[in-house]
Amino acid sequence: MITLTTRQRDILKAILEANRAIGSVELAGQLHLTPRQVNYSLQGVKVWLQQHNQDLAILPGVGFSTSMAPEQARSLVDEINLHVGVQIVLSASQRQQLLALFLLTRTEPFILSQLEQIGQVSRMTLMKDLDEIEAWLGQQKLDLIRKPHFGIQVSGAERNCQQALAELLWGETSFSGDPITAITHSDGLVFNLSGDAALLSLVRHTNDWLSGIRMRRTIGLVAKSEEQLGGRFTDDAVLHLALIFAIMDKRIQNGRHIEADGKTLTWLQSAKIWPVAAYVARHLGRDMSTDWTSGDIGGVAMEMLAAPRNEILPGELERNNEFTALIERLMEYISQAYDIPKMKYDRTLQNGFLNNIVPACFRQRFNLWFPVSLNNAGLPEEYKQENRIAQEVARMVQEHTGLLLPQGEINNLVVLLRAAFIRNRTYRFERIIVVCPSGMATAQLLVARLNARFPYLNNLEVISLRDLTLALVNSADLILTTIPLPKQFASVSAKTIQVHPLLMPEDIETITRFLS
Repeated sequence: MITLTTRQRDILKAILEANRAIGSVELAGQLHLTPRQVNYSLQGVKVWLQQHNQDLAILPGVGFSTSMAPEQARSLVDEINLHVGVQIVLSASQRQQLLALFLLTRTEPFILSQLEQIGQVSRMTLMKDLDEIEAWLGQQKLDLIRKPHFGIQVSGAERNCQQALAELLWGETSFSGDPITAITHSDGLVFNLSGDAALLSLVRHTNDWLSGIRMRRTIGLVAKSEEQLGGRFTDDAVLHLALIFAIMDKRIQNGRHIEADGKTLTWLQSAKIWPVAAYVARHLGRDMSTDWTSGDIGGVAMEMLAAPRNEILPGELERNNEFTALIERLMEYISQAYDIPKMKYDRTLQNGFLNNIVPACFRQRFNLWFPVSLNNAGLPEEYKQENRIAQEVARMVQEHTGLLLPQGEINNLVVLLRAAFIRNRTYRFERIIVVCPSGMATAQLLVARLNARFPYLNNLEVISLRDLTLALVNSADLILTTIPLPKQFASVSAKTIQVHPLLMPEDIETITRFLS
């Protein structure tokens, strides 16, 4: 009797449950595979069905199906779900993540033969995996001890272990190409291989450990802390904080505590963030009857100070006097760089800078990990001026604080600067022509929508197509038309935009790009 791999099992279940012909592309989309992986696995599926007196029909251009009654299909699905004759096959990425998590969560060393048995891999494969994991752990300031007659064990500061666990579960390690977890606001932390826990000891250990990560509970506590702080973290920052707090909660249950240096701890205890951090620690500790040390509470406080926010926290500048003069200096420089004096008073830009620069500085100061994926905005090439100004802002921040902003944060500043420039610049359009031959009603609707979306374009002039002359179009700064203009006006195509009479979203985007 053939043994199904977990991939073949999932493909077979999808075919049986579809109750219709289903193609490889659709299967690949459902199972997060490639069509090639689906097709490669189908031979095993076909043989398994033949052993159960069934056949897999392959219909060119249509897909795969079975010709059996729904009751028979359900019976086979039930058999598959019993894990009888199913062999788990992990990708190298999944295997390395599972092994890294296993090593990070064990307090005793394991010899190679034990790890071979737990992971069901060869000695050569295991050694390659350990090399990959050791290199990554080194980046987290952790050591992977590999000694004969002793075993293999992770060694390092507890705070670094927690940071490594967070990066691993977020899926940002060098070997996270095939993530084993997913994190959402609705479900918290989801282990993608939980259904296969009975098939492999390494998966079972991970499933058992992750079942104690109470992210849904910590998401609620982050929301409560926002109420006490009087501000809001970004949605992604809420998930990041909740993951960090859930990991701390689990580690403290196992007697693992953070050690903070005295100077930092004294500063944190005098900050207004401390009572809120103590609130989080108190509630998590009460739930599980654990004692959180001052170092643990300090860890919570540092993470909250370093989390990006949507709204400036009340008294942000008053609490962090070191940033008051810096922000004033930055706003003065930006207004001069753009030659727009009123930008100095742009509260939206100031708050945006505070919400990004202050947490970034705290992350640098406390040496905290933060997901790169949440701070990696791509930038259009035309933002050269904003990029130059943002680089100078970063230099001024470093000069003032001694902290170097990473490129991801600088990219965020570029976006903030671009938005501020669009808000504050003066539009020197003295004449904007609107050509709409569909009638006065349509023209009025288009003009009304333009005024609502672009209130600073207040010189809109509706012109009949019959009245359009070359002199008239040459005198216009911008021409908005609902139809293609005649060929004799080709010379003004660079300042002509064709739009829908109802001003569709793509029209708004085109006009915005032109104005930018």
